Amino acid sequence: MTDISFDPAYGALALHGYPVSNYFNAARAALIEKGAAFTIVPTRAAQDEAFLAHSAMGKIPYLRTGQGCIAETVAILEYIEEVVPGVPLYPAGALARARARQIINIVQLYVETPLRSLYPGAFMGGVNAPETIAAVRPVVYRGMRALSQLVTPAPFLLGGQLTYADIFAFYHFDLGARAMRFTYGASLFDAVPGLHDWFDIMAARPSTRTVLADFHPAFAAYLRDKGAAWLEPELKETTHA
Repeated sequence: MTDISFDPAYGALALHGYPVSNYFNAARAALIEKGAAFTIVPTRAAQDEAFLAHSAMGKIPYLRTGQGCIAETVAILEYIEEVVPGVPLYPAGALARARARQIINIVQLYVETPLRSLYPGAFMGGVNAPETIAAVRPVVYRGMRALSQLVTPAPFLLGGQLTYADIFAFYHFDLGARAMRFTYGASLFDAVPGLHDWFDIMAARPSTRTVLADFHPAFAAYLRDKGAAWLEPELKETTHA
């Protein structure tokens, strides 16, 4: 991972995390899209007192700023928007901004979180319980159905402007679609017209290419270490099959 020099205008920003984490990758992509000066500190989650002093839940990522640390990716995105100059990544207008946050909330709570319960069987060398497999699918479909009512990719989820909703959704769908394909043999993207093309557009962005250049080898190593059942093909090949 390439470090970028600090910008004294808004303090030294250092993003702590690990490139297998979709949350870390979303925060990193947001910093790149904003044109922020920051450095990356490779860090794994921990529960010791020293780590908890920076991230109260012991999770990654966390962002070290000139004034202290902030954890939880959604909070990090809000902080970035407030303190880093550059292109806005929320749309103008209170309602449009609220709709972007609504999409982030749905993706996190009703798509990523249930799909994450399938990760042990797909990515971690474990076995998913039949009741878990049965319970996850309707929740995910309900979340994707909701998104189909809220977004019309043109080319981005809320129209012509890239927003945090796109960044957050892309990195959560990037892993979630694998779990969906592995468990159900189904595409996560079919429920929303235009979402396949949106995914390709997002994947082609320079920020995405930078982030995924670190993700792919790290994820491959993670899968090998865990003895995972999922064998990593290109996501585009599996989701467009």
